[in-house]
Amino acid sequence: MTREPLFRQDLRIPCQRIEGQAVLVVPAKSEMHLLDDVGSFLWAELRKPRSAKDLAASVCEEYDVDPERAERDVRAFLDVLAGKGLVIQE
Repeated sequence: MTREPLFRQDLRIPCQRIEGQAVLVVPAKSEMHLLDDVGSFLWAELRKPRSAKDLAASVCEEYDVDPERAERDVRAFLDVLAGKGLVIQE
């Protein structure tokens, strides 16, 4: 049985919360990313290593969303963050 990968924030990425939304700054690439409410929630959850399934379960607890959709959306979000180098996969 293979273990599901874990994801966590890349702690080198500065983050500031402005009016409840996370703003991530990537100085090396001169990029800034503004996360919506759910993205900001997930970013906070990623302070410690979490699997996509665990994150989806947290989203379902926090928001009124179908578990299958939550997992699909969380996986897509993690793919975007990983593609931008904002999270580390363990």
